[in-house]
Amino acid sequence: MKRYSFLSVILLSAILFACKKEDKGVAVPVPHDITFEELEPGELSFVIPDGPFSAGNASSGRVTLNTKKNPDGSFTGFAMSGKNWRSYPWNLSPDFAPATVTPEQVKAAIDSCIFSVYTTRPNYTGNYVVASVKDDDAAITLDRPAVVEHILVANTTYNYLLETYGSTFSGTLNPTTQAYDMSGTKVRNPNNSNTSTERYGRFTLPGPGGATLISLAGQETLAKRAAGTAAADAARLAGKSDEQVAADSTAAAEATAKGFVKLTAQGFNAEKSVGEVDFWLAIRTNVDPALPAYNIILGDWYKMDLSALGTVDKIIFRLSSSDTDGSGNMRTPPYFCLDGIRIRQ
Repeated sequence: MKRYSFLSVILLSAILFACKKEDKGVAVPVPHDITFEELEPGELSFVIPDGPFSAGNASSGRVTLNTKKNPDGSFTGFAMSGKNWRSYPWNLSPDFAPATVTPEQVKAAIDSCIFSVYTTRPNYTGNYVVASVKDDDAAITLDRPAVVEHILVANTTYNYLLETYGSTFSGTLNPTTQAYDMSGTKVRNPNNSNTSTERYGRFTLPGPGGATLISLAGQETLAKRAAGTAAADAARLAGKSDEQVAADSTAAAEATAKGFVKLTAQGFNAEKSVGEVDFWLAIRTNVDPALPAYNIILGDWYKMDLSALGTVDKIIFRLSSSDTDGSGNMRTPPYFCLDGIRIRQ
């Protein structure tokens, strides 16, 4: 099986020319891509379809997106959205939450982040879809075999905030746990337009299943610390001098790299796998030996080149992460945003 890695970093200013969308009534004259504008999730809202749904037309090509809706309201596969919330939910903050917050309100606050694309400024791409990845459920099927030149991908606000700051955010970082202290200094809600100090506070955002997550940077710090401690212990057991112990510890810490969220697109043609393409949704320095300086958590729409897959009639998306539990299960939220599918005509 062929495997490719593309790390394009084309920001939104360039991406505006990669798909046909409208902003304030001004059409962008570009090639016909599948942009999901014909879908109707509602203004600044989202919809989880009851089953697979289609998008596109005769000009752009058509795709069917798989969806499995669960009785509890969750889903795997794809949902439709037009939301662009970019900061922590106010009503989960101990400084701004009402006296009583119902489970339904908590879910709605978390959903406001799950179903929002994270962009550093208001989203210009209109409607898009949110993928919830499990097994092979996040799949798109083409109405005819063709080359998919590229897609646009982005982080959800849920993923971006948890990977950048963690489940708690204040002005005080606990150096031992690498989590922000909920009793710490009040800060501005990230990427929120309200600059009044009266709106400064502490913020929370539970991870999947209510888990408390720390940032990718914090995960890396803890991993470096653990590696350094283990090397120091080994050096002492070997009878090395204090200077050698310190040197071994420092070398082990500096050689440790951790922190990534990777999106993989696997192409199929006539039920046969034709290859995979990897794309970093988030990555820390030195994690990818081919690009050791690459350090980013996507904060906008980026282009993921899929042309190396060749002719496909189906693409399955999967996610992997450096943050796993004791059983190897990914703790990172299994979501990403998708838009602007360009099928070679």
